[in-house]
Amino acid sequence: MRNTDKKKENMVLMSMRISAEDKELIEEKARKTGLSTSEFIRRCALGRKLPCYGDTSLLKEYAMQLGKIGSNLNQIAKYLNIGGNYFSIYFELKEAMKELLDLKFKILPALEDVACGRKHRRKRKKESEE
Repeated sequence: MRNTDKKKENMVLMSMRISAEDKELIEEKARKTGLSTSEFIRRCALGRKLPCYGDTSLLKEYAMQLGKIGSNLNQIAKYLNIGGNYFSIYFELKEAMKELLDLKFKILPALEDVACGRKHRRKRKKESEE
């Protein structure tokens, strides 16, 4: 029997009463840490370490934008694969590539923020020279 199976055997149900507002806040905080609500409450109550992530809402927005850009590129590829003229879609392709590069440079700092759990601020030249 695995160690986790033994843990599950010893589990007991514990219930408590809290306000609807508190419940929503706890569930939101649990979502932000990537834990289930139960695990989040256990870790908080027992003083255990919580995963620390930054705001992932930007990454979700960027993922949607990447999906749209990918869809546009697929349509362009389909058009070219059926014998379409490259020069007739040159500007659309150029725009899709520009959007992709712009998004790349937005995603990288957002990933740093999530990995660090906070807004990552780079020192300005003047601050670092002092």
